[in-house]
Amino acid sequence: MTRLVKEGLLGSLTQVRQPRCELCLASKAIKKPFGKASRALSSLELFHSDICVPLNVVAHNGAIYILTLNDDFSRYGYMYLLSHRHETLDVFKCFVAEVKTILERRVKTFQTNCGRKYLSDMFKGYCEEKCIT
Repeated sequence: MTRLVKEGLLGSLTQVRQPRCELCLASKAIKKPFGKASRALSSLELFHSDICVPLNVVAHNGAIYILTLNDDFSRYGYMYLLSHRHETLDVFKCFVAEVKTILERRVKTFQTNCGRKYLSDMFKGYCEEKCIT
C-alpha cells in the first residue's frame, strides 16, 4: 500500500497508516538455516526415537501410542504399539536384544527429544549398562 501511494496509483490518498501485524512480520522474517548435522557413518551407530501422542483409534491389543525408532544411517524405521508410556523401557530392551541377535551389532547412540519417558533413572541405568550414549 505504501508503495502504491508513493507511485501515485491511489489517487488523492497521500498516506497509508497500517497497523503493525506481528504474525505478518514473523512470517516474512528470514530464518537462518540449521548448520550441517553430522550423520551416522554406519548402521546402528545412531538411533532417533519418539513416542507419538495418543491415537484417536485404539488398536486390537489396546495400544494408543506408537514408539518410533529410526536408524540415522539407513533411515530404516521400527514402530512398536504401546498401551501405556511406561512400556517404553521394556520395548526398548527387546529392541536392543533383537538388533544384537539378528544383526549381530549393538546400538551405540540413542537420541531423543528428552521426553519424560526417556529420562527415568531406570532408562538411564539400562543405557549405561549397555554402553549406549
